[in-house]
Amino acid sequence: MASTVSPNRMTLLALKRRYTISKRGLKLLKDKLEAMVKAFRDLYTEFDRERRYIEELMEAFVELLNQYESETSPAVRDRIRSMQLFQVAYELSTRMVFNIKVPFLDVSLKRMDIPDLYLQTGPAFYKALSVYEELLPHLLKLASLRNALHMMSVEIEKTRRRSNALEYNVVPELERTIKWVQQYLDEMERSQTVRIMKVKSMLEKERGNA
Repeated sequence: MASTVSPNRMTLLALKRRYTISKRGLKLLKDKLEAMVKAFRDLYTEFDRERRYIEELMEAFVELLNQYESETSPAVRDRIRSMQLFQVAYELSTRMVFNIKVPFLDVSLKRMDIPDLYLQTGPAFYKALSVYEELLPHLLKLASLRNALHMMSVEIEKTRRRSNALEYNVVPELERTIKWVQQYLDEMERSQTVRIMKVKSMLEKERGNA
């Protein structure tokens, strides 16, 4: 940058203003980055808690399904597959995660009225329905949280790149340029002082000879 600027007082003042703004912007970006990383960790904690709970539900659900299939005839299972067991309603909402709009998909399940199949299926079928009714909303919440983590990671990376660009490129280059301009002006001032002293000395000699 030093070779592209005009070394004068106005340039030096402009560079110093830009340097001050860049340093202030760097601090703001670092503060923002720190807060975003904390928010990301909090969100990941929520995601991990949800994931662990879903794993427990899935384990119970698979066990109940295996029990249901072992206790139910293929004909009954075909009949059940043809039934609408739930009425499903979806709702898309947004959640602000550190100034990032994250879409969340909510779902509500309403169990439909079906014939009494207890004698043909046993208790596992109805227990599996109850677990599924609880499981699906959590699965959609987990997917929304995962999407939120992805969106936040992208924003964190953008902020980190901007912070690094200021810290390792813009600010050091401004420091070098300010130093160069200051040295140039100091040298010009010294040269000017030397010239003035020489002129003054010559004038004094001329007055002395006169």
